[in-house]
Amino acid sequence: MQPQDTLSKEEIRARILLKLSRKRIWGNKHTELVHVRSGLPKGFEKKAEEAARELRDEGFLTWLPKTGEIHISLNPARKKEIEQMIEKCRWKQIW
Repeated sequence: MQPQDTLSKEEIRARILLKLSRKRIWGNKHTELVHVRSGLPKGFEKKAEEAARELRDEGFLTWLPKTGEIHISLNPARKKEIEQMIEKCRWKQIW
């Protein structure tokens, strides 16, 4: 079993936030949820969508239904907290 095969929910959440942050997907700039899920190992698509829904419910992501797909972006009002969540998991070498 590869280390990436045992990603925790916290690590998946951090990966989602990191990917959006690196691509500068903040506020009015958004991307399809499918693009975020594609950055994870095979078999984590469902967990990634669940994690994204939790992040939305907690106010870290904004959720926009567009063109038949769900588009997401980072909430700029929570930038400091988002950066802290990313740094908390970064030391685990999961990237």
